[in-house]
Amino acid sequence: MRRLPAKWNARFDAVVNLFTSFGFFLLPSDDERVIAEWARVLKPGGVLVWHGGNRDGVMRRFVSRDWWLADDHTMIGHERSFDALSGVLTVRSTWRGRRSGGEREHRIRLYSASHLAEILARHGLVVEAAFDGWTERALSRRSGEMLLVARKDE
Repeated sequence: MRRLPAKWNARFDAVVNLFTSFGFFLLPSDDERVIAEWARVLKPGGVLVWHGGNRDGVMRRFVSRDWWLADDHTMIGHERSFDALSGVLTVRSTWRGRRSGGEREHRIRLYSASHLAEILARHGLVVEAAFDGWTERALSRRSGEMLLVARKDE
């Protein structure tokens, strides 16, 4: 994502980002490098469809700890922490079942729509529409997911 093939310059009519394929790099500058590459490979007038978590909505409903029992009787638990300065949400998952158990941790950087729109604009991608996930409703601060439609300058 951070270094797409050079021959793809201005090659695509559209780039699509689906949910959690963005925000996992350690440094925010790596996320910006991804956006720069998307802009580079889009033709003038091309469209970026970006779908992911909305920092405002996720944090509005933030739950630091929850657990549930899966259909196979595996107990699954999540513990979450959020660093407001970096925008990084850390999730520690633990599971225990009859046959297996384990733990893992993942981190994702959450962006607000305005912050992401600023980054996109720096690379010639102008947000034309913002939706509450895959619905026709407009994005709001209550939206847990956001779908942004941006167009590359002509």
